[in-house]
Amino acid sequence: MRRILFVAMQMSTHTARWINQIADEGWDLHLFPVNHLPAIPEMRGVTIHQPWHIFRPRRMIRSLFHHGPAPVENEQSQAGLPVKAIYPLPMIKPLVRAATGAKYVRMGESKAQVPFAFGPHVLARLIRRLKPDLIHSLEFQHCGYNVLRAKELVGQGFPPWLATNWGSDIYYYRQFDDHRRQISRLLRNVDFYSCECERDVGIARELGMNAHVMPVMPNTGGLDLAEIDTVRCRSNPSKRRLVMVKGYQHFAGRALVALDAIERCSEALKGFKIVVFSASVETIARVDELRKDKKLYIEILPYANHETMLNLFGDARVYLGVSISDAISTSMLEAMATGAFPIQTNTSCCNEWIEDGKEGFVIPPDDVEFIADRLSRALLDDALVDSAAERNWKTVCARLDSNLLQRKAVAFYDEIFDRLSG
Repeated sequence: MRRILFVAMQMSTHTARWINQIADEGWDLHLFPVNHLPAIPEMRGVTIHQPWHIFRPRRMIRSLFHHGPAPVENEQSQAGLPVKAIYPLPMIKPLVRAATGAKYVRMGESKAQVPFAFGPHVLARLIRRLKPDLIHSLEFQHCGYNVLRAKELVGQGFPPWLATNWGSDIYYYRQFDDHRRQISRLLRNVDFYSCECERDVGIARELGMNAHVMPVMPNTGGLDLAEIDTVRCRSNPSKRRLVMVKGYQHFAGRALVALDAIERCSEALKGFKIVVFSASVETIARVDELRKDKKLYIEILPYANHETMLNLFGDARVYLGVSISDAISTSMLEAMATGAFPIQTNTSCCNEWIEDGKEGFVIPPDDVEFIADRLSRALLDDALVDSAAERNWKTVCARLDSNLLQRKAVAFYDEIFDRLSG
């Protein structure tokens, strides 16, 4: 039985969606998490490894996580998944002292840090004990860097390594000298590389990667097209009166630029509702200003599950996402699938999915007037948004069908194991 060790963000829906695609293939799946938080409930078919799981009171663990027979010694249940402790009881005390004295450890040239208990020394111990046939890191700055340092600690006999590039992992971080050196060293050490943008394959090669490149595909899996079709068919996009805006304002997100463009389109937006999702603190304050000063019908969406988001997109005429770095925005793909007209920055690889002016608009991240012009056109041109929805649905059927991508994900690993066996 093939054994795969994922080093991944256990609390991320992206991680769950990827692993769930291969959960029923009979492989022995394991996960080394990035912190103490519980795994996302949607994830299945994988064993979670925690450094000192036994520190949690047994009764509390049973009441919170376990709903079946009493668990075996040193193994509990987290979000319905088996959880194992990496260190046995006699070795806990020195590890706790080390974790207390050095709460975070750096993983290389950059300032990227990880909690000691979830760092490379603990990971290296797990790798030596578990002996996986493949290590798959999902994301670079937290997970890939961790594996790179663990590889240095393990030395000879380190398992084959597949590194998957998420979002801004190399497109954004390559501009910083310390990260660029660490990314280049990581790329020279991997055996297999995967990402969701053809753009990033070229960047990885520029940075020194000569590993085998896996087929480019979305990191979050596909969509249930039958379910999506019922959402998208409720109304033509031209009849909808909702605008969805991504609310991130952080190292990459530029929601404030998006809201400046919204302000310039206030006349065209009369009669529309605007929903800002994934909003940062700065974004919330700006929304309050627009609501008071421009009398816009604009709301902040609290946390919403995937079904709720799809339903909102299914009621939306336009989706607007502004950032200085991204891969293929999952929000943009969901907008395409549900018929919302996508307006996305050229700092993503949206141009690999849509043709500017036909299936959506490709915009710069820092030109408010340009963004406002494209938003106004999308609000006023009924024929444009309706035709884009039809064209985008064809793309979604060809490239985002969950059944198709699940088979591709399985073939992904079959190809790797065939190469390793050959």
